[in-house]
Amino acid sequence: MADVNPLRIRRLDAIRGAIAGSRAVALGAAARALFDAGGRRLLHPTVQRAVRGAVERETTRMLSAVGMASRALETSPAPIIASQGARAAGRTLLRGVGGAAAAGALLDGGLALYRSIHRVRAGEITREQAAMHVAREAGAGAAATAAGTAAAALLITLTGGIATPAVFVVAAAASMGTKAGIDAWLHQSQAPEGSYARLGPSQRSTSPTG
Repeated sequence: MADVNPLRIRRLDAIRGAIAGSRAVALGAAARALFDAGGRRLLHPTVQRAVRGAVERETTRMLSAVGMASRALETSPAPIIASQGARAAGRTLLRGVGGAAAAGALLDGGLALYRSIHRVRAGEITREQAAMHVAREAGAGAAATAAGTAAAALLITLTGGIATPAVFVVAAAASMGTKAGIDAWLHQSQAPEGSYARLGPSQRSTSPTG
């Protein structure tokens, strides 16, 4: 049985990460409103500056490594000014994270459904196994996308805001990391069951329909 490589970034991971990143950027104003409403008191200002600096330096390094301008953070838009109350901001964040979860579920669940239909027709799996697989992938996709969006929004809430590219990168990285962890856990928990283990992450990446 092939090993699961949690560091491998597939196209699906990148798409999911981009969804989380764009959602997080869109929620920047709401997260900043929560910072102004009380989030600023959760961390000492010195810690806030240290966290912001560390995240932005790491983002600069990552962007430089993939060939993007290292000055992207320096030329990013100014910090978002909050224009809504804490209660409204909280509702906005919940809706945003929920929307990210729905998008992740649709992405992973839709692809799993497409692949499962072909495998059912080929007699490789049963309808029940296909349904379990689709539900599992939809849930994992929802959790990963929501986690990425929430992680970046929480970072803004605690620090008062970081540069837009950093928000995007944090959300995308958190989403990918969460999905890799879920895949590894599911792969390990399903392996002893035999036939259903065929639908694990390593097999999905090498299947004829992948």
